[in-house]
Amino acid sequence: MADKEEDTTRVCDQCHKEVAVSNFALHESHCQRFLCLCPDCDEPVPRELLEQHHQEQHTQVKCTKCNKKVERCQLLDHESDECKERLHCCEFCQLELPLSALAEHSVACGSRTERCSDCGRYVTLRDQPEHAQICPDLYVPDNPSPPSSNSRRTAVVCRSCMRSFPLEEMAEHQLECDHTSEEAKQEQPSRRLTNSMKSASFSAQGRRQEGREGDVDQISTCPHCHLALPVVTLRWHEAKCQIHVNLK
Repeated sequence: MADKEEDTTRVCDQCHKEVAVSNFALHESHCQRFLCLCPDCDEPVPRELLEQHHQEQHTQVKCTKCNKKVERCQLLDHESDECKERLHCCEFCQLELPLSALAEHSVACGSRTERCSDCGRYVTLRDQPEHAQICPDLYVPDNPSPPSSNSRRTAVVCRSCMRSFPLEEMAEHQLECDHTSEEAKQEQPSRRLTNSMKSASFSAQGRRQEGREGDVDQISTCPHCHLALPVVTLRWHEAKCQIHVNLK
C-alpha cells in the first residue's frame, strides 16, 4: 500500500510540478510560502523577485525593424516569425529584402527571362521549374543511340578564299564561294577587252595624226590579220580586229 502511495503524484498549483503524494503536503507549504504565480505569464516566480521578473520579461519594448511594441519576453519570437520588416531571401535572385517589399519585388524579378541551355528558348524565372518538366530537349528516348565519334565540330579551310568553316557548313559555303569566283573570272576578260580597245583607240588616233600629212590612197597591212587595206580603212579595221583576237 505504501509503494502505491509513493508512485502516485500530484501537480502543485504553485510551481506546476508533479510531486509524490507522500511529499505533497510539505512541498505545497514550501511553495505557498516562497513562490507565487506571475499574473502575466502564469509562471512560478520567487515572491521577492516578482517585480524584477515583471520588468525583465513583461515591459513593453519597440521592435527595431517595424517599431511595434511587444513584451520583452516575446521580442525574439516577434522578430523571427511575426515582424513584417524581417529579412527574407528572394527565391529568384537570393537577395535579402524586407518581407513587406518582397511580394512586389518577386513579381518583377520572376518576370525576368533566361535562355534555356537545352532548347534555346527564353523562359521566365517563375516558369523555369515547370519548363524543366516539359522542355523538349530533355526528352530521352527509350533506346538512345550511342554518341557518334564524329559528333565533334571539325573545321576545314576553303581552298578558294582560305577561310575556315565547320565541316557541315562547308558545302553551302562552297556554292557561294564558287559563284563569287565565276563572277570574278567573267569580269577579267571584259577588263582586258576594255584595255585593248583603249590601246587600239590610242594607236588609231596616232595613225590618223600621221596620215594627215601622207597620201590618202596609201596602203598598209593589219598587224593582226596581215590584210592590206587603205590607211583610212585600216584605222577602224585594226580596232575591230584587235577585239576579235582578244575574244579568241
